[in-house]
Amino acid sequence: MVGTKLLYLEDSYLRVFSSKIVASGPRFVVLEATAFYPEGGGQPCDQGWLRCGGEEARVVKVLMRGNLVYHYLDRNLGEVGGVVEGELDWGRRYRHMRLHSCEHLLTGLFEAGGSGPKVFSSFTQLDFQPSELSEGDLEQVWKQYHRVVEEDVPVEVYYVDRSEVDVGGDRRKKAFLEKIPPGVKIRMVRIGEYAETFCRGTHVARTGEIGGLFELRVEPKRKGRKVVYFRLAE
Repeated sequence: MVGTKLLYLEDSYLRVFSSKIVASGPRFVVLEATAFYPEGGGQPCDQGWLRCGGEEARVVKVLMRGNLVYHYLDRNLGEVGGVVEGELDWGRRYRHMRLHSCEHLLTGLFEAGGSGPKVFSSFTQLDFQPSELSEGDLEQVWKQYHRVVEEDVPVEVYYVDRSEVDVGGDRRKKAFLEKIPPGVKIRMVRIGEYAETFCRGTHVARTGEIGGLFELRVEPKRKGRKVVYFRLAE
């Protein structure tokens, strides 16, 4: 079966779409194309609704299995070959976009300041190891972050050949790239001169959409690791 076409890779702002059901089962469907983001890469899945033949089902979970996206529903809906209309829970998606771009920007600012390689990230924390991060570093990043948000810098998505991606000494990124066949195009996300990395998640178009931080703090962990916790103001 041909893999699900991932509409969000080209347009993070797509809220409503139509597609065909190519597989189905008890409370799940697989679509020919989808704008729903499946859980992965530190980003939670989208939720929303699918409508078919005058009936509606809530999309409660979305997962990628192989090259297919499975939409798990609160009830059975449609049959193979049926056309569905999908609608995202936009409030949830847009918050994820803001948080994901926030995480990229903070990572870029910390790494530029010599924090050490990032070994884990989510929408609430960044783990660096080894790291000498201090409260003074946090204050500097706080100021830089809000300046970049105020500048409303473009968040650009583009594609390059795998061989063109420079990961420096980051072993985690290098291991990821080694799993990708030569010649495959890699999706990159760049935030001005402040952050640039490969990513298949959803992002805002400009930093002004991310908004300010409510919290930014650091805690020491074992073996020299430092964990930065962050929250948006709203």
